Amino acid sequence: MIGAPGVRPAPYAAPGRPAKVAHVVLSLNVGGLERVVLRLLDRMARDRFAPVVCALQEPGALAEELARLGVPLVVLSRKPGLDPGLPVRLSAWLRREGIGLVHTHNPGPHLYGALAAALARAAALPGGGGPRVIHTKHGRNYPKQKRKVLVNRLAAALTDRVVAVSDDARAVALEVEHVDPAKVVTILNGVDTDVFRPGDAVAARARLGVPASGYHVGCVARLSPEKDHATLLDAFARLRAARPDAHLTLIGDGPRRPALEAQAARLGLGGAVTFTGTRGDVAELLPAFDVFALASLTEGISLTLIEAAAAGLPIVATRVGGNPEIVVDGETGMLVPPGAPETLAGALEAVAVRDDRAEMGLRGRARVMERFGLDRMARAYEDLYDEVLGR
Repeated sequence: MIGAPGVRPAPYAAPGRPAKVAHVVLSLNVGGLERVVLRLLDRMARDRFAPVVCALQEPGALAEELARLGVPLVVLSRKPGLDPGLPVRLSAWLRREGIGLVHTHNPGPHLYGALAAALARAAALPGGGGPRVIHTKHGRNYPKQKRKVLVNRLAAALTDRVVAVSDDARAVALEVEHVDPAKVVTILNGVDTDVFRPGDAVAARARLGVPASGYHVGCVARLSPEKDHATLLDAFARLRAARPDAHLTLIGDGPRRPALEAQAARLGLGGAVTFTGTRGDVAELLPAFDVFALASLTEGISLTLIEAAAAGLPIVATRVGGNPEIVVDGETGMLVPPGAPETLAGALEAVAVRDDRAEMGLRGRARVMERFGLDRMARAYEDLYDEVLGR
């Protein structure tokens, strides 16, 4: 713990010398957490910090971005299930590379990374310090599953700081996992508002290959159960009854895609729904939408919601997790209960007829620029790194 007797900064964290920071992840597959890591790496001051990414499972589809950023990647292939040897292998790598700070993302990397850092500190020469640990809590991390809560609590006990990306995640850390309040800080996720900004709707719709006119509903999210696209499709079918010109575009891919495509067919939506799969040009596509919809059952703080708001879109989203921290109900969008297709459809129709629909989106963008800027996020992490390293 910071400030405890006998704890000294790692030798690689000395003033004037870039501290080696290891970001420990499962992989860099497509997802909000992974994009936050890449954006943090992109904005991190390299004269102060020398980052490296350690993937515990596989590189992932986004790993090629690391070459552009000039960030090394190491993969420590985790064995299926619990891998008791992984903390030992990871600890040896930390010592060999002279890592001063371990920054973990997701519960699995948190446990393995915190244990490995503790082993590395125990093995350090007297006065040699050893790696400190910061963990970013990107979501709620199953607060109703007692075993996972206990694992998170154990890892937090070996961690110097736990970063919550939302007030909701902070509440879970404090009230459910009982993390020492002195260790918990909040750093909101950030997006680049120069990249995600209002744009040409006609050009964006042409890029997507969707109708140039009509009321366009868009969603960017992995096609997985917790995002509850099934409820969104049910809601959209109801919306079509009132707005035959409505079109829905689902950007993303995942295990639920075949079932969702079958559901769209059963609902008779035909060409009214477009499944794009994973796209790397989301910033250019968002201006195609009149409203952004997210029907998630659970969220940490949705990066896609922040991006949509930055693009000047009004939002209809479920009142879960950190969503209310992004969407101001009635001002920048509308919040609805999860799993309620009729209410969701009603909110989408209400936004469609609002005279101030465009102003709702612009108010949302102003909120993002004030609270969710990318540089603000990066500077907050840099300051936290320096604090933990005692610099």
